[in-house]
Amino acid sequence: MMKAFINIFDWPVESSQLMICSNYAILVPMLLSEFKNQFNKNSSHIHFNNSGMAPVPAVYVDKAREWFDRFHTEAAFCAPEGWATVEVTRRDLAAFTGCKIQELAFFQTTASALSQAALSIPLKAGDEILTWDQEYPSNFYPWRIAAEKSGAHLIQVPSAGYLTPVQSLLDRVNDKTKIIAVSWVQYQAGAVTDLKQLSDALKGRDIWLVADLIQGIGVRPFNFQESGFDIVCSGSHKWMCSGFGAAFMCIKAERMEQMAPLEYGAMTYGTPETPKSFSSSTVKSAQRYEPGSKAMVEIIAMSETLKLFTSVGIQNIFNESCRLTNKFRSGLSDLSYETFDPQDGPIINFSGGSEKKNSALAAALKEAKISYALRGPGIRLSLHGFNHDHEVEKALNIINGVK
Repeated sequence: MMKAFINIFDWPVESSQLMICSNYAILVPMLLSEFKNQFNKNSSHIHFNNSGMAPVPAVYVDKAREWFDRFHTEAAFCAPEGWATVEVTRRDLAAFTGCKIQELAFFQTTASALSQAALSIPLKAGDEILTWDQEYPSNFYPWRIAAEKSGAHLIQVPSAGYLTPVQSLLDRVNDKTKIIAVSWVQYQAGAVTDLKQLSDALKGRDIWLVADLIQGIGVRPFNFQESGFDIVCSGSHKWMCSGFGAAFMCIKAERMEQMAPLEYGAMTYGTPETPKSFSSSTVKSAQRYEPGSKAMVEIIAMSETLKLFTSVGIQNIFNESCRLTNKFRSGLSDLSYETFDPQDGPIINFSGGSEKKNSALAAALKEAKISYALRGPGIRLSLHGFNHDHEVEKALNIINGVK
């Protein structure tokens, strides 16, 4: 009989209880056109703010509806299967990110995962935390608070315009450097920090490397083990096309004993059935950072998006995103617009040269139901692999009409 709460790292689970969604090994390759068809073709909206919030595919919607319907009718009767399916998603997400299953913990938000890291990594007075000067607030405030509590110093390394060259970070590293906490891709104009170059350069030094992946995971190929980082954190609602609530953290197994949980509950020590004890130790996996119940439906539905992405291939998604973005970038150049992005990925940041012109551009895009974000020097657009050429052409025509 399946138990109501399952922790696959602390006691056995029958294999039949985990065979709820298909394994990556037997997924059928998907054409890019089929991938695009998973997103609402009949919508009057154009989604060019995918680094802010992306739409979810049909498979996600179907799976979420299935489980909401089951909760409506079955409730506690289907909960055991639900918890087992959450563990299948953990397996799928671990494969997707290139970490071990035991190294992955679910959180509600990326900020929560980053806070777990910032407020738990051991720091003392005089230690230094390096980060970029253009970090998103959720990758600034946790480190600011960590520095204030410990007496450490948070140092914002100046970026080169809107670029983030690794050497600028390395030039600031010294014997006091304890943590380097950066976004893989910056939110304002899409600058990419080469995580592997950074970790390779610091190999053998006791410096914690922490990355916020939310502006890259789901559109750029990534592998946690190959990155060399100690911790990476991300959320589900941007490029991962999976709605809110299924954020996560990957942490190297050897670092777990050095980083205590911030929150405690039944799951920190096993399951609700694990006897309470004054001598209990936390579980040995990253599940120690999950004190209680998780966003079950959102996590289960995300597994469908992961299978979809894996079927078409993240490299193919990235290539298509870049192709569409380069077409848009070329069109902006023809219209004499200045761009600020590094021109090597699916994020564009462009400006009309004045606040008044940018406001007019934003208003025109909004009226045409084209999503965007005002970020940094101008207007940020972020195109995914599910977008279409005709959407790029429509947006350029709208922009061309703004005087």
